[in-house]
This record gives sequence, structure tokens and C-alpha cells, in this order.
Amino acid sequence: MNNVRRLEYISKFDGAADDVLSSEGVSSSIRTGLRKRFGAVCKIYDGKEIPIKVIDRVSRGERICIYLTDENVKYVPKWDVPVNIIYEDEDLAVIDKAAGIAVIPRKSHYGRSLANALASLWGDFVYRPVNRLDRDTSGLMIVAKNQLAHSLLSASHIEREYIALCEGTFSGDKTGVIDKPIQRMENGMKRRVAQDGDRAVTRYRVSKQYDGYFSCEFSLETGRTHQIRVHISYLGYPLCCDRLYNPNCRPIICPNGITLERQALHSQRISFIHPIDGRRMEFSSRPEFL
Repeated sequence: MNNVRRLEYISKFDGAADDVLSSEGVSSSIRTGLRKRFGAVCKIYDGKEIPIKVIDRVSRGERICIYLTDENVKYVPKWDVPVNIIYEDEDLAVIDKAAGIAVIPRKSHYGRSLANALASLWGDFVYRPVNRLDRDTSGLMIVAKNQLAHSLLSASHIEREYIALCEGTFSGDKTGVIDKPIQRMENGMKRRVAQDGDRAVTRYRVSKQYDGYFSCEFSLETGRTHQIRVHISYLGYPLCCDRLYNPNCRPIICPNGITLERQALHSQRISFIHPIDGRRMEFSSRPEFL
């Protein structure tokens, strides 16, 4: 992967280049980095780039460009496993992650995370996942390929829709909102609903009842760790095969006939505004258990 990204802007007003970049959504931390590298900001005259400082003034209608360079690229161990990249450009990649692959590298699975799998395709790079999925959750997620795309995507609203198989026979309204704060429990990775936790909001819609479990769609207004798993368990319908939150965890036969042994949760739809060119992007993915 190319570790240098060139971006071009047209000034909408008279002012410092720093203010022009700020108005385009370039974060203060990125602009600080640009100040330290002469030639990272240029005016464009007759097709030629003339290096300037970010404090230099530019006129309305003038073109400027910036160079974003990843200077902290470190060696990433390579893991040669398939990665289903369903969309990729210079700024981001949308990945349909398989269950069983951790998004974040940990000592417990050193060298066997999504970062390592991408390194086998892209070479050494700075890893910037935008939304994270649990190791045994499958489906769609975004990885930013430069610091600007990451900062803009992290600050923007990303619509996320999940589908799951939940234990039990559902009773009550088929649609609803779970607005319950979530708190991390001591001495472990497990979370729980607790009044002094962080606010968490999950919308749900029950799709279909099966024998002993039902399918349910979820959309997130917040992004707490294990949010769907905690909220649906709190209602009394834990995810099928969820070893952490389902006390009756056991393998199930899915509607399509496969046997499932991991938590039945899949990120099935994701939509967002492209951080650089402003296009609306939407992607969908079908879970293995339906």
C-alpha cells in the first residue's frame, strides 16, 4: 500500500492555508504534522507545485495540495489467510470479515489478526480500523488507509445494521429501542447494564420466529463494546452460541441447515459518506447462518 496520499483543494475564501484546510475537515493534529514538514503543503501554479507553510495566505479560488505521509510505519507480521475486500480505494477499504478473525491484535493471537491478514496484501502499514467487530462476529467493517480518512470517518455518523439469532420465543412488541447504560465488569472483558455506565442505545426489529430462537435486526446509535450482546441478553434473549452472555450456550442448527457454534451475530449493512469525495456509500452482506 502506498504510504503517501496526495489531496488537492480549492480555497473558498482568502485566508491562511491552515484555515482553508480546517474548513475542509483536516484535523488540528494532521495540520500540526503538516507544519513540521516543508513541502507537505503546496500552492499549484500552472501545474507546478510550490511549497508553502500552512500559515501562508492563499486567495479564494487558488489551488493547494497536501501530502499525508505515514512516518510511523512498522513491521507487521504477515498472515496469509483470505480477506474478503468488497470495496477499496486510496482512502479506505470495506471488508466482509469472517468469524474467528480478531480485528485488534492481542498477545493471545499474536500474528493472527485482521491487521496481519491485510499486511500480507498491503505490506507494512499503519492499521486504522474505523468500526470494530468482535472476533466471532462476522460481516462488514471499514479500515481507513490514511490519517485524514480515519479522522473524518471516526467523527462522522456511520449507519450500521446487524442481524442475529437470539435464544427463546420472543414476546412483546416486534420493534423497540433499548436505551440502557453499559459498564465494564471488574476483572474481565464482560460488560453489563448498569446505571452508572456509559449510555448505549440499540434499536431492534424481530424478523422471524423459529423453533427455540428468532432472527432479529439491530441498528446502533452508540458503539459500546458488546453492545448488542449485552442489551439483548438484558431483555432475556441472549444471542445463540454466545459463550460470554448466554448461560445455555450450545451449538444450534440454523434455518439454512448449517451447525453454528459461534455467536450468531453478523454486520449485514453499513452506510456512510465517503470522507474525501463525499459520495454516499452503502454495502450489504448475507450471514452464513440464514
